[in-house]
Amino acid sequence: MSRHSKLRGALASTVLALVALTGCQAVPDTGPVQPGLTELSQGDRQVRFNPNGPAEDADQQEIVRGFINAASSNADDYAVAREFLTNGYSEQWDPSTGVLIDEGTRPYREEDEGVAVLSLSTVATVDDHGVMSSAAPGPTTDVRFELEEQDGQWRISSAPTGVILELTTFEQTWARQQLYFLNQRGTLVPDTRWFLNRPTLASEIVEELLDGPTQAYQDTLHTAFPGGTSLANGSVPIIEGTAEIALSAELAEASDQTLEDVSRQLTATLDGVSGVTNYDLSAGNISVGSHEVSAPEVDHVPQVTAVQRDGAFGLLTGGEVDLLDTLDEPVVDLDADAVALSPGLDSAAVLSARGVSWIDETGVALIDSRAGQIAPAIDAFGYVWTYASRGGDGLVVRIPGDEGVTIGTSWGSGRTPVAIGLSPSGARIAALVADGDNSVLLVAPVIRDDDGRPTGLGDTVLEELWTTGAPVDFDWIDEQQFAVLSRVGEGGKVTFGGPGQLSTETGSVPGGTQISGGGARSQVRVLDSGGDLFALQGQAWQRQERERGIDVLGKVG
Repeated sequence: MSRHSKLRGALASTVLALVALTGCQAVPDTGPVQPGLTELSQGDRQVRFNPNGPAEDADQQEIVRGFINAASSNADDYAVAREFLTNGYSEQWDPSTGVLIDEGTRPYREEDEGVAVLSLSTVATVDDHGVMSSAAPGPTTDVRFELEEQDGQWRISSAPTGVILELTTFEQTWARQQLYFLNQRGTLVPDTRWFLNRPTLASEIVEELLDGPTQAYQDTLHTAFPGGTSLANGSVPIIEGTAEIALSAELAEASDQTLEDVSRQLTATLDGVSGVTNYDLSAGNISVGSHEVSAPEVDHVPQVTAVQRDGAFGLLTGGEVDLLDTLDEPVVDLDADAVALSPGLDSAAVLSARGVSWIDETGVALIDSRAGQIAPAIDAFGYVWTYASRGGDGLVVRIPGDEGVTIGTSWGSGRTPVAIGLSPSGARIAALVADGDNSVLLVAPVIRDDDGRPTGLGDTVLEELWTTGAPVDFDWIDEQQFAVLSRVGEGGKVTFGGPGQLSTETGSVPGGTQISGGGARSQVRVLDSGGDLFALQGQAWQRQERERGIDVLGKVG
């Protein structure tokens, strides 16, 4: 079954509420009637809507807004919504092609006789694979409707396909889920997808695991399920907390390693599904095994804050700097501008006036002397990534001691990174660039050979986070989150986001110059131009009284 067909079925079996519009009420199938949607984040409540059909002698605006409102109910294949359409167009309109998420303000205008336009402040879109794409700040998106009179009443003869949802409603009715695929090392890597909150969530998730990663990541991630594997019964029933996963016979012939990898994918992915504690797996009516779901084993970033202060470099603990013996003196001697630590905290790539130097237990070596470099990055495989805005080499990757290899990039015309960073798994590289008056974080898959050596970047560069202001810095928090620092006036605005996720603005730090992910949101730190560190406490960034006089804020990775 194609993902397009699955989304068609999902939209035809679950209803979505446009709470910015009136005339429609959400009613649970069981329990007392409630005035709207509540507690739907885990998809454990059925909700149906009862919108009104077109009123007698309604004008064009009432028809257009009524149609969007009525499309919140899927009853009888969107029967009420189709009442707003002409007889000829009613069977052509397709609500299943995706979701457009907007802020809810929808100015209306009529361009010509029988042509109406709604202007939408788009936040993001979700495609038929459940992949979310962020929308750039700026002009509104116009959606066009054509209307004509039918039996003396206005009806719509052409409308956008898909569903339009206000942001709050989307967050209530769709669930963010992590699907886990495998990279070249066999490490589980999360891939964020969005699904309708409904009891068949487990079925849709397993089908997506069978389909494999999206096209953007097909060269870097893979699924362990053998090609052609499908759900034998078309669904995954959940019985007393156990997901019954019956697959076609292909898996029965798989190797022990494949079965182990399949189990790891399912165990990690189904851990995010409410109500599922175990699963029974069978292939071609042959039992393959039973397992408990559990949190995945993934690459973690050490939860530390690395700084240089008062002629010492190390980890900030209780306001004091605990020296990293191998790195302390060399970092200070280089007069570092930026420091990227290896995940083991025993080596580092350091940017200084000389260029980028490598430090480990054997000593210090200059590995990239190009001018115009930005802060380097280290990936999970031990490769150092450097970028210089001058010259033609651009992005260079190397194992310290070997010659560097230039990696081609496609950030876009005029987009020069101010910061780069690798996700903890090494599956993704991100680059923070300017786009007009805004900042955008670009993310691309990293292609590697069987030994983990980077050979290139994927053809698809994803615009994963947009925010206002000039780009300053960013860092990965973990595989699923990053923090971006942008300049708005004199403030350094901090925005949290992640691949395939909605972004959240968290306020500003006056004079913010560097940001460190720290391995957890509670560990994110922002350094200001005066050498003070700030941490997010509640809803505001607060200066840390015992974390002052900082010269450099390091990053892991």
